[in-house]
Amino acid sequence: MKRVVLALVTLLAVVGAAAALLLYKAREELLSKQPVNAKVEVKEGETLKEAINDLLKAGLKVNPKLLYAYARYEKLKLKAGCYDLQGRLSPAEALRELTTGKPCLKSFTIPPGSDLFELDRLLSQEGICRRGQLLKLSRDKAFLRELGVPTLEGYLFPDTYFVNRNADCKKAIEVAVEEFKRQVLPLYRNYKPPQQVKEALKKVTLNELITVASIVEKETSLREERPLIASVIYNRLKRGMKVQCDPTVIYALKLKGEFKRKLTYQDLKTPSPYNTYYAEGLPPAPICNPSLSSLKAAMYPAKTDYLYFVATGKGGHAFSKSYNEHLRKVKALRRHGEKSSS
Repeated sequence: MKRVVLALVTLLAVVGAAAALLLYKAREELLSKQPVNAKVEVKEGETLKEAINDLLKAGLKVNPKLLYAYARYEKLKLKAGCYDLQGRLSPAEALRELTTGKPCLKSFTIPPGSDLFELDRLLSQEGICRRGQLLKLSRDKAFLRELGVPTLEGYLFPDTYFVNRNADCKKAIEVAVEEFKRQVLPLYRNYKPPQQVKEALKKVTLNELITVASIVEKETSLREERPLIASVIYNRLKRGMKVQCDPTVIYALKLKGEFKRKLTYQDLKTPSPYNTYYAEGLPPAPICNPSLSSLKAAMYPAKTDYLYFVATGKGGHAFSKSYNEHLRKVKALRRHGEKSSS
């Protein structure tokens, strides 16, 4: 009898040791971290076994039956979403990530200086809007009232955005306008216009500042030049001179359905309130969506006597205080250009 008892005890000890070893190995397999770099989407109604299979396909190394048993024991509930699993994660941690319900996102970018015509093309390419939809919404007065902006041009803040994959064109626009309000409205709310700006604009409005900023944005890509360009615009306005900036002509032509990069002398005569060679003062609205840098330049221009500028051909501009000085610089730049190309 003693031998039987001893044998049973020995057997139980062996079984217990084996069970402990299996439990230890199972724990090690579930909790040991491994490098993970995978994008996994859990669809609505997807089963636990399907999700575990997705993890295995993504490169996670684990016994699927063990992971399934762990999930059932822990009563884990999957949530539909898109998951970007990066770094060192254990199989248990990777599976738990699939219970957090991260939304599936898509991205779109509004480049600084882009206008609605360019954005209509870009956003359709990125699958955010249908071609022509942005332009149509920009003319929808009810939609603009809902957003609380006079126009979409100039009020879509340049940035890269992430929205729910099911978001429509309207939602994407709302996000960009909300970011504009978040970034720009506090600056304007506390803004005390310099004398130079007050004399040029008389009644300083946010729309006028954005309009100046949009011209500045189109005229130069150099951050340090933007306050100088803004000063030229304000100096000309103060003296009752036409602003005469080429980007406004290009925009006026776009409104007519003509898309040009190089202007002719005849183009400068295009009848349009946006054409600052034709009309006095500023355009009635912005001609693009300017960067925060250009907006700050419009709010705080450099103090100069400059009335003219001309592109140097090297990315910058040469500034002048008088028309004769401007002509001399134009001729000098042309001569230099002819020598460089010969």
